[in-house]
Amino acid sequence: MNKNCNTVKRCFAAFCVAAVLITGMAAGICGCGSGKENGKLTEIQEEIGRFREGGEFGGDAGRYMTEGRPDAVVLEELSRGLTREEEHVREQICHLLADLGKRVDPLYSKGGELIRDRSVVAMLAGDVLSRQTPARDICLEYLLRNVPAVLLKGFGKQLADNLRLFPDQVLLLVIAKAKLTEAAETVDLLMENPGWAKEAETRVAAAALGNREIEKEFTDRFMAETDPKEKSRLAKLLGYIGTQTALTAVAGEMRTDLVIENPNVSVRSLRIFLVEALRYNYPDKLFLFDNAVSSDADYEVIEKFCEDTFGVRWKSERPPFLWIEGFPSAGPGE
Repeated sequence: MNKNCNTVKRCFAAFCVAAVLITGMAAGICGCGSGKENGKLTEIQEEIGRFREGGEFGGDAGRYMTEGRPDAVVLEELSRGLTREEEHVREQICHLLADLGKRVDPLYSKGGELIRDRSVVAMLAGDVLSRQTPARDICLEYLLRNVPAVLLKGFGKQLADNLRLFPDQVLLLVIAKAKLTEAAETVDLLMENPGWAKEAETRVAAAALGNREIEKEFTDRFMAETDPKEKSRLAKLLGYIGTQTALTAVAGEMRTDLVIENPNVSVRSLRIFLVEALRYNYPDKLFLFDNAVSSDADYEVIEKFCEDTFGVRWKSERPPFLWIEGFPSAGPGE
């Protein structure tokens, strides 16, 4: 009897040790990807508390990264905040979330502003869009400016459904950017509405989704325009359309000598806006970044890309180098 009792006690003790080890291992596994979990949780809770008191996001979400990724615990807390908090707080959370998405991207250190982390994109394109509030507007702007089209396609149905419920100019541009065919029916309906049909964003979306007549209208106006400011505006719209035809028209003007002058301040080459339209559609091409153009050789790289990608050729010579040039400050008494 005693022998059996001792055996049972030894087995029970071994079981307890194993249970402790397993619990410890489980805790370690749960902590993966969230770094100093308790510390990060406290930090983000304090940050949200500061937002509740009227504070604004300070512009650096880097401390909410763990091993180069958005901290999982932080994302959970931000998600809860987007659901439960008052509007001012939700707006600041959107800015923080977007900044976090930019900072974890590999191209951030090179001057990139891409948001390509799927967990962040999912939150920007998620339930926050279901209410017509400033937070929705903020998220739509980030989707438009910073999220590549290929990632937006993964949220095509929900973005198309949102357009149907809450038509919006910026959302139309997001639809155009990703060429979301799921939204084609809604865009067609908007084109039948006299008010919406005259909006540039509706027409851009229609052209991006295959309306060749409207696409030709935009490209013809761009090619014929000689006023540099209006041509820069049309180049931006062609960038939003983003079809091969639209971008070929933009690329074909890469040797323009037109400039935009801001009297007594600066003179800018129209090519800045052409490069911007291309970068919008090829956001990971480093040679299209603003900080990449500092010499004629940099324009040569861009031109080679235009030749290879769009098949364009030029009859004129490349104009003298110009990106942005400031006017010299006037001295005293001048």
